[in-house]
Amino acid sequence: MHINSIGQGSDLVLVHGWSMHSGVWQPLVDLLAEHFRCHLVDLPGHGQSDWHEGDFELSTLLAKLAEALPEKAIWLGWSLGGMVALAMAKHYPERVKKLIMLASNPRFVQTEDWPCAMAAEVFDTFSASLAVDQQQTLQRFIMLQAKGANQPRQVIKQLSEQLAQQHVPEPAALQAGLKCLAEWDLRDALASVNCPTQMILAENDHLIPVSLAEYVRKLQPQLRVEVLPGLGHAPFISQPQQCQLVIEQFIHE
Repeated sequence: MHINSIGQGSDLVLVHGWSMHSGVWQPLVDLLAEHFRCHLVDLPGHGQSDWHEGDFELSTLLAKLAEALPEKAIWLGWSLGGMVALAMAKHYPERVKKLIMLASNPRFVQTEDWPCAMAAEVFDTFSASLAVDQQQTLQRFIMLQAKGANQPRQVIKQLSEQLAQQHVPEPAALQAGLKCLAEWDLRDALASVNCPTQMILAENDHLIPVSLAEYVRKLQPQLRVEVLPGLGHAPFISQPQQCQLVIEQFIHE
C-alpha cells in the first residue's frame, strides 16, 4: 500500500474517497502540512497502490493500514475514506486519537430505517453503468461531486486533473469499493466510538444529504457536527482554508 508522508507535527492520516487517490487532498494538505505530519493513503488499486483480489475485505484492509501507519494518529477520511476511518476507530481503537469524517455517511445507501442516504435505485443504476463504461461513469461521478459547489467548474477541473495524474483505478478495485459502499453498515461503530469524533457535512452535497446530521446525533450524542454552507461533496477543493479552519479547531480542542 502506497503512503506518502509530508509535513511536521502530530500524525494525521488522510484517506480518500471512491475512485480517487491521495493526490486529491493537495489543496488541503498544502495547509495542514504546516502543522501536522500528513500520511496520505492510496487505497488498494488506486493511485500508486497495487491491487490484489480481496484487498477491500474490511479485516484485510484495516490490518494493512494498521501495519503501514503510525501507532496512534488523528484520522481524516472523505466519503468512502470516512467509512474506512470509522471502521479503524472501531476495530483498532487504540490507534485512533481523534476521528474526522468529511462528507461521509456510516451507511451510504438508504434502508427503511436510514433514509438519510443515497436512494438504492440511484446507487444500483450508477453501479451498473460502471460495468458498461468505466471512463464515462468516473466522469459522471466527478460531476456529482461538483454539483452544489459554489465553484463547480473549479471542482470538476481539479478532480479531473487529479484523476488523470495517476494510473486509472483498477476496475476490480472500483467494483470492490462500490460493494463496500453498498454493504457496509457502520452505524453501530459510530454509536460506540470512544474517541473525539467530528463529522463535517456540506450543505449542498448531492451524495451525502445534510439531513444526516439529525440522525447521527441520535446515534452518537457526543459527535461534533459541522455543516459548511454553500458547498458540495468535495468542500476541501473549493474551500480548503475553510475546511482547514474547521478541522484544526476540532483537533486543538
